[in-house]
Amino acid sequence: MADVADEVDANFPYGLDRPKQARGTAGLGMLFGVLTLGSALLPNAFESGLIVLVLALLTTCITSFFVSAGLFRTGSTKKIQAADRMLNGLELRGDEDALDLGCGTGLLCAGLAVRLPKGKVTGVDAWVQSQLTPNGRTVAKRTLSLAGVKGVTLRTGSIRELPVQDAGFDLVVSRDCLALLPSDAARGEAVAELARALRPGGRVALLEPFCSRGLVKHLRAAGLADAERSKAWRSVMPWARLVTASKPAAS
Repeated sequence: MADVADEVDANFPYGLDRPKQARGTAGLGMLFGVLTLGSALLPNAFESGLIVLVLALLTTCITSFFVSAGLFRTGSTKKIQAADRMLNGLELRGDEDALDLGCGTGLLCAGLAVRLPKGKVTGVDAWVQSQLTPNGRTVAKRTLSLAGVKGVTLRTGSIRELPVQDAGFDLVVSRDCLALLPSDAARGEAVAELARALRPGGRVALLEPFCSRGLVKHLRAAGLADAERSKAWRSVMPWARLVTASKPAAS
């Protein structure tokens, strides 16, 4: 079976996930670093109750930099390995028609395409630059070119109003997409849409860092069976869980 890491260039800038959070956390670390230094320079800072404040500020500073470093590192490198693990775990036949929600730079689309030589792959994204950088159809097309795959369809649109036909796909996937929606109600709309796009007997695999419990609830409400979430994948930050489900086959 094809390996994502072997099919795409690991040095290509596939995008920094959650750029606002990564940069914001780094900025927070710098702020608390300044506050820590200022507190430590106060008279008798280490001989009074101020030591508690200094230690608290220092701990927050270190934690912020640790989280920021994790976001930068996993958002630029480890996600290739996570995509590989996710797609290999699906044990695809090779002839499925697959839909990637929030396809971004096209990493999952590329991984799907090399695994589905007899199937079709479609990616849908609104191309929101603030959520993934670099982003856009041009970057996604370059990813697909590097992977040496052809025939992938890229469409612009919201995952809450998918520009696809009913029951057109055997598989729907996403990575770090539904968690970015503004509310639980919005995630419910997206799940209803993916259920509409899924054929009877089709499967869902959503690798999301937050809201996995709510996604299981929405999948069940949409009529999908065997909805469950995995244990946390700690190789990426924020830690993610794989949410899976299937659409009952037509009787």
